[in-house]
Amino acid sequence: MHINRLNRIQLSYLPVFFVIGISLLFIAYLTLTEVTKQSAYKANEILSRNIALSVDDSLKAIDDAINRQLLDHEMVKRFFQPDPLPDRSYWDYRTVAALNEMLAAHELIDSVYLYRTSDNKVLGTSMFAVLDDFGDKEFVGKQLSSLKPFRWTEGRLFRERPDDRATGVISLAKYANLSNRSLVVVNVSIDRLNRLIRDMTQSGLNYIELLDSNGKLIASRDGTDKPALLPAGPEGGKEWSNVRLAYTGWTVRSGVYQGSLVQWITSLFYVWIALGFLVIAAGLVWLIVVTRRNYRPIQSISRRIAEHFRQKPQEDDLKYIETAIEELFDQSSVLLEQNKENLAYRKRYMFKQLLEGAVAGSADGWKEEIERFSGSLERCRLLVAVAEIDGYGDFAGKYTKRDQYLLKLALDKAVQEIAEAENLRIWPEWVDRDRFGLLLLLDEETGADSDAYVMLDKLIDWVRKHLPYTVTIGIGPSGRAAADIPESYEGAREALDFKTSLGANRAIRSADFAAKPPFEMLRQVVRVRAIGQSFRTGDGEWERHWDEMFGELRQQLFSRDDLTGLLHYFLYQLHKEMSELPEEFQAVWNGGAHTGLSDIVGRQESLETIRESGARVLREASDRMRRLRESKPNHQLIRKVKQYISEHYANPDLSHAHLESEFGLSASYLSRLFKEEFGVKFIDYLTQTRMEQATVLLKQHPDKTIQAIAEQVGYMHGITFIRAFKKSTGSTPGIFRKNLN
Repeated sequence: MHINRLNRIQLSYLPVFFVIGISLLFIAYLTLTEVTKQSAYKANEILSRNIALSVDDSLKAIDDAINRQLLDHEMVKRFFQPDPLPDRSYWDYRTVAALNEMLAAHELIDSVYLYRTSDNKVLGTSMFAVLDDFGDKEFVGKQLSSLKPFRWTEGRLFRERPDDRATGVISLAKYANLSNRSLVVVNVSIDRLNRLIRDMTQSGLNYIELLDSNGKLIASRDGTDKPALLPAGPEGGKEWSNVRLAYTGWTVRSGVYQGSLVQWITSLFYVWIALGFLVIAAGLVWLIVVTRRNYRPIQSISRRIAEHFRQKPQEDDLKYIETAIEELFDQSSVLLEQNKENLAYRKRYMFKQLLEGAVAGSADGWKEEIERFSGSLERCRLLVAVAEIDGYGDFAGKYTKRDQYLLKLALDKAVQEIAEAENLRIWPEWVDRDRFGLLLLLDEETGADSDAYVMLDKLIDWVRKHLPYTVTIGIGPSGRAAADIPESYEGAREALDFKTSLGANRAIRSADFAAKPPFEMLRQVVRVRAIGQSFRTGDGEWERHWDEMFGELRQQLFSRDDLTGLLHYFLYQLHKEMSELPEEFQAVWNGGAHTGLSDIVGRQESLETIRESGARVLREASDRMRRLRESKPNHQLIRKVKQYISEHYANPDLSHAHLESEFGLSASYLSRLFKEEFGVKFIDYLTQTRMEQATVLLKQHPDKTIQAIAEQVGYMHGITFIRAFKKSTGSTPGIFRKNLN
């Protein structure tokens, strides 16, 4: 393969620059590695200490909570009383509530259970059984027979029932009653310990391990689905820090997973630095040698030029070479311009330039170019139409490129023949793979736009009858000057954008869709969210939002994809809202409502039919969920709380503590009631209520400031209100108000 001299010169320098550049980068890398390594050691040790402190504090807090929250709890004491109590089942149920409070207060706890020796019964948060039927009976037996003080155990497998799936836990057992050796057992999830460690270190380059006093692995950043490790660390890794936990006596060990190549390179730091400088020195020598060799031809040319100018005034030899090169460039430019004069190329190029409004030069230049290909522009109206092949994907997949070319050529010839039969001048060119541009020149005295419409309708009929595809033609507005062509072209393309809504295999003009406003997806998205939130909370407002959404759709021009996409988004949003509710409400949704709405979306029905059918399905599901809510014992109470929120949402101090003092409910109990009733936390429900009121105020008071509206719905700071409003609606209050106009 022949390589010209310029490339040879470039290639002769590239290896040198590459080697020197790589060497400099390598030296910089090694230097930075050495500098940052010490910092990494310190940072890793700090991280290990923080993790050790966090684990130690969490386990100690659970230990303290057993004494404070369980052993001193009145219900737990009643459970361990050996003498039968009246209504023992009721007090056992109250004891389960105490266990659930323990679970809710400590995220690491997987399960809690009590063992009563008087009747050999075990009580957990979701079971009450005889010890022989309990999946963890072996552990209970070991604890009862142990003579050692109770401490946190090593990792083990726990099953609540014998046929349950085992989960990895560490456990702490305590005597609830020394006289009869009744037990309280708390199991901490190893998976949650893994997650605690993983959340505190996001890097994937280091390992963090929690080991018991015997050196066995309890938890790690990467999980504990591998065999227990020895204190030396994982294979291929290097230990950087080792921190002992004061409370449990366990160890937090950390280090990095080190690749063998990287470790080997960094271990020979000074050797590689010296080698790098040697490579740079060799590269500089090579640059000098290559430069001298490449300069020899220029030196030879300089000598010849010097001999040529012996009897002439001396000139710079490089200037002479530059002049010769410029002459070559001039000749090349002349040849290139001559090549561009090719008629077919120039015609298509000029046609696209005219359509896109990118023609350079004066208006007279436009006329000259158009008249060169299409005739005189005097007393003409110019109109652009774009014919698009319907179902082009199927067309391209069905025919070979050669057949496609022939079928497109047939369309080109048909256009010219029909235009000639109608006495119309036309300039046709393909502007894209599936689009055929038509520039019609209508006589200003005898011709009219209607003549072009007739001709295009005949073209559509001819294609439908004689070709294996159909076309839809978008027609732009006519103009009197060449400068109006881009506007007409843009109008034709815009008309084709509404082919799905107005129908294919026809001609579309701007008058066909100008009467309707365009589809506003953002406003409908806000409406969809309002429907989903209202439907989930069961306040009945979803029907009003549903009717308003379809009322707006009737007034807008939308494509089939617009409507289908909106309805699919509605299904997704409603499914997302329903997934927040308890299982019995989700059963109502999944048991028929979701399928019914999916069938409605899948069928090609009218807008009104979709509205009525969808409202009927949603109304039936809403009635079933309402009856479920009313059947719950706390329904009236939570309705009173909801009414209180709707009346006092503007109070910036409205919070868990405020409602606790107002209704005498604990914060955790109130949050659980809200989650069961509405599928959201209290704070989310309060935010939703405030945002609904804010949207109403933005509509009713267009002149009121955002800060004033924020204060009116309970936000003292406008920034906090704007952030919450954007998270709820997807836009800021200002943009939301602007879109209302």
